[in-house]
Amino acid sequence: MEKFLKGVRERIEGFLQKCYRETKGLSPEQVEYLSRSSGKRIRALLLFSVGKILGCKDNPLIKLGGAVELIHSASLFHDDIIDEAEERRGLASAHVVFGIDKAIILGDLLYIKAISIATQFGKMRIIDLMAEEVGGMISGEMDESLNLFRIDLKEEDYFRIINGKTARLFALSASLPAALKGEESLEAELSSFGEKFGLAFQILDDVADIVLDRERLRKPTLSDLREGKLSLPYILYLKEGGRLSGRIRRFFATNEPIDFEAVRKDVIRSGAVERALGRMEEFLREAREIIGRFPPSPWREAILKYSDLRGLYGI
Repeated sequence: MEKFLKGVRERIEGFLQKCYRETKGLSPEQVEYLSRSSGKRIRALLLFSVGKILGCKDNPLIKLGGAVELIHSASLFHDDIIDEAEERRGLASAHVVFGIDKAIILGDLLYIKAISIATQFGKMRIIDLMAEEVGGMISGEMDESLNLFRIDLKEEDYFRIINGKTARLFALSASLPAALKGEESLEAELSSFGEKFGLAFQILDDVADIVLDRERLRKPTLSDLREGKLSLPYILYLKEGGRLSGRIRRFFATNEPIDFEAVRKDVIRSGAVERALGRMEEFLREAREIIGRFPPSPWREAILKYSDLRGLYGI
């Protein structure tokens, strides 16, 4: 199965390369940039595996998986502009390479290409799902931008934000195969699976920003705190009155210089990171329970293997 999934990922990459070349408005330099900015493609692999559980054919799943990855890439380009992030996946961010205006248009072109792929199936339900979830994801990104440097951010605020900006796309990935197959009765269940998986994924990504070094993270560390984002470990740390809570509060209020490395060490020492990982495992248990209701198959086992998210990051 491992070898087969590698082949699936290669097919998805090949389909994306074709999409880049075919998308009108992209310059050769932008096509080359997109070709070098490959990620884990976990959303597309999740979509493919769910689709195989439902008995879908390979080619439609490759196309839908590619569409989801185009949406994901577009959201990252826009995120990096908002966050003023200069690096992503070991490469200079799109807005650094091409300028803000062209990076925004680049993201828009990828969104449009994803929708055009959805129209090829002749199923309004696929288009409706994609439009609904992408709209929710963009709303989540706006929600996050409106809550930067908010020191009183609560857990419920955090989960609302990450549900929008991250989990909605995982929910879409998991539910699209049901729409493709015409199994609308399964959409809600699979969407819930994807949402819980996505919430867990984002918590781990936020933890990685704290515990991993720059080389393994492939982008600057502690970027969340620098950009005024209170991820779950920081929220738990502040709630419990961590030793350096006052410095974080002053940094958020006045941009007073702060020793980020000292904060990192104390957040880890306090146990806030492990408590956040405990919440992640709760979501993963709930996700596994949902997918475990489907009949045993190599594809179900592949999805259960994906749920070892800590192994994915080596945390």
